[in-house]
Amino acid sequence: MRGRAIRRKQLQLAKARARRRLPLWDLPTTAHWIGIHAHTPKLCSCWMCGNPRKFLGERKRQELLADMKTDLD
Repeated sequence: MRGRAIRRKQLQLAKARARRRLPLWDLPTTAHWIGIHAHTPKLCSCWMCGNPRKFLGERKRQELLADMKTDLD
């Protein structure tokens, strides 16, 4: 099991990455926004940013292949 020191180091690295990326989205580089972005890199889960399967009803490749096989039978 990993210790607290490794988790702290990983959080420090995630916050450093967030500090570099936040100016790209014109967000303020305050400690609040850096902490949010370090834990959840996606800014939102709307239909444009989120899972297309959930919002647009798209199916996975395996589901499409299974449907094609049943259509051929």
